[in-house]
Amino acid sequence: MRLSPALALVLVLPACEGGGDDVASPEPGAVEPVAVPALPPTVSTPRKAPPITDCPQSLDSPESGDRIIGSACGRVTVKQGYRVETGSLTIEAGVTLAFEPGAELTVGYQKPGQLFVKGTRDQPVLFTSTELKAIGAWRGVYLYEHADGSEIAGLHLEFGGEGIRGPVYVLADDVKIDDSVIRDTLDVPVHVSQHGRLISFSGNRLERVSSPAMLLPPSSVAAVAADNVFPEGSVIHVLKGVVRERVRWANPGIPFVIGGLLEIAGEEEDVEALLELTPGTTLRFDEDAYINVGYYRPGSLRAEGTAEAPIVFTAMEREPGAWRGVNLYKNATASFSHATFEYGGRRVDSGVLFANSRAALSVADCKFVNNHGGVVLEGGDLRISEFARNTFEASIPSLQASAQAFGALGEGNVFPPDAQLRIEGGRIERDARWRDPGQAIEVTSPIWVQSEATLTIDAGVDLRVRDGFTLAVGEVYGGSVRIEGTAAAPVTIFGVHDRRGTWDAIRLHPRSTGNVIQHLRLRNAGGEAAVSVLGEADLKVDHLSCARCYSPALTWACGAQVVASEVTFQDGSPAGLSAPSGCGS
Repeated sequence: MRLSPALALVLVLPACEGGGDDVASPEPGAVEPVAVPALPPTVSTPRKAPPITDCPQSLDSPESGDRIIGSACGRVTVKQGYRVETGSLTIEAGVTLAFEPGAELTVGYQKPGQLFVKGTRDQPVLFTSTELKAIGAWRGVYLYEHADGSEIAGLHLEFGGEGIRGPVYVLADDVKIDDSVIRDTLDVPVHVSQHGRLISFSGNRLERVSSPAMLLPPSSVAAVAADNVFPEGSVIHVLKGVVRERVRWANPGIPFVIGGLLEIAGEEEDVEALLELTPGTTLRFDEDAYINVGYYRPGSLRAEGTAEAPIVFTAMEREPGAWRGVNLYKNATASFSHATFEYGGRRVDSGVLFANSRAALSVADCKFVNNHGGVVLEGGDLRISEFARNTFEASIPSLQASAQAFGALGEGNVFPPDAQLRIEGGRIERDARWRDPGQAIEVTSPIWVQSEATLTIDAGVDLRVRDGFTLAVGEVYGGSVRIEGTAAAPVTIFGVHDRRGTWDAIRLHPRSTGNVIQHLRLRNAGGEAAVSVLGEADLKVDHLSCARCYSPALTWACGAQVVASEVTFQDGSPAGLSAPSGCGS
């Protein structure tokens, strides 16, 4: 029989006589050949070496493996040249590592290694210098890019920081530093590189250290809890970078200094990043620093303070235009309440708060103080849920908005006498209400009310229009205008230049319906009339006057439905109203 080569054969054969080559047939009852599976080769699994638990007098050369320095070891000297090359170093409560001048604790420089410091409140681990009790007496703790997952708890570190990296330098990911004290050190006490990341920094106290107290990428800031104690007058410096997750920045009790562009944008097209700032938080911006939200991927900024603990966006240098501002783009969502924006608007055309495209925002109970430019709301597609009770002081121009966006402004906004408010021309395609801001509003270019939208202009609104201005209503898919002045607070539309005919007209197109004009004062209009009613449009007029106008105050077509009373003209205008002729019986 033929057997598989993978099987071993065990044959029971009779003894051979004469030493011949032939093999005798098995006798009756003899055992047949049996196929037996071959045994797999023996594989030896290397055993991990047990941890080193002896108490060294000193650590003075590179070390591999896992070392545990137990509480009974007391004081251990660390000399130059010591580092954890692979494995881990665990230091238990009550141990002191005394570092000679120039010594450091390096972990994970080229190969995976970890540091575990396990001090307690009653028995902290102490990192100190051997003899010289002064700042910079030894170097520091360096967790390099292969030291991911290292944890420090209950550590007291003092007199470190000799060198350019400071006493605690982190390039590793997923690092925890909790319930520790860093004191009397040189340079930035806690420095996390762009490639490093803290996942916890809580219950720590920094004493007699330089400022900034921490240098962090944006990805590490959320790890900084509110229960840390920092020296008065210190700051936390945030490097430029991107917020890609949903995070909350606690108020650390000292300002964050933003050192460059801070982007808020999700990892994917349909994943939104969120930065939430807690009440009382202060962000200070370098001269070239600013925030972009939702520029290319979804991002959200939530800055909701309280009256007692506002959120402050400010500058390192306290002068108008010292930093750029907060910019909201098409993928942005933002909510601001009890927030202060000051010393911004480095680019006047963008202001200190800029929004365009389809950004969604709410701005309520905020202050805009000492800015080169205040708020800029650009385009007709903005989604403004609230813009109310905001105060503007020495921020000029205070507000620049599209015609549609200006219609979303609510009540209670306060502007200074020199505010400079501007409405940019364009389309109004959703119902809009222009409220009286207490100041004249400059309108820069023509406005079209269309798509069945209604523009309501409240009593007291004072529009100063540039040359060539036209308010066209209902030309595309219909629309209406309601100008609701009163005898005590008429609506006024005057030309920026006080000459006859500098701007065109209010023109109601044939598909325009439901139009109302009450107590409207016009000046400097031109065209066929200051108010022209075309086709079959309708209009109710009560108290319309036109001064220094090129044409009559009001005309209408034969098919229009016009009810007019108290239409007057002054200062060189040719007539109050001009009724159509030749319309038949």
